[in-house]
Amino acid sequence: MWIGSLQYCVDEPLGVKWQKCVKFLGIFITYDVQLQVEKYFKQRLKKIRNTINLWKLRGLSIHGKVNIIKSVLLPKMIYLSCVLNTSPEVIKEFNSLVFHFLWNGKDKVTRCSTYASYDLGGLKMIDYENMVKAMRLSWLKRIFDENCGGFWKSYLNHSLGSYGGLFLFNCNYDPNILIPLTRLKGRH
Repeated sequence: MWIGSLQYCVDEPLGVKWQKCVKFLGIFITYDVQLQVEKYFKQRLKKIRNTINLWKLRGLSIHGKVNIIKSVLLPKMIYLSCVLNTSPEVIKEFNSLVFHFLWNGKDKVTRCSTYASYDLGGLKMIDYENMVKAMRLSWLKRIFDENCGGFWKSYLNHSLGSYGGLFLFNCNYDPNILIPLTRLKGRH
């Protein structure tokens, strides 16, 4: 798989056919976002749909269904959502599947009320969308951790180099007006 500025290269040196998609640690790496969504999220959602169909036959209570959602269905999406960008469409489809399973059809109460604790009349459901956001924010802690190192941190610093590197996270700025340093250097 060609990387960097050669990502769209079609050359085949020495007759070697270069792959457009590479599997690494159980994740297909590709520049084609649609292919990534198809390979991962659509397949996972299909497996979740099949799992739901098996659990529907058991006549579970509402609390039993919430436990199945939290312990069986949600973990099928967590790793992917932690590693890959999860589109709003995928989040919407997952929520639709889960809530249809929970209520045996249309929602009986607002989804927000199901996320509330028992003492507030909720079911202690987990909000998948907020969980995805929380997982992304947890990476900020790793960025600033002196003991946490590795290639990913060096790569991030390099990728953000034209904006000031990791120093960017220590600033109070408006992200809508960021200008790469390379453009500023050209103004002199």
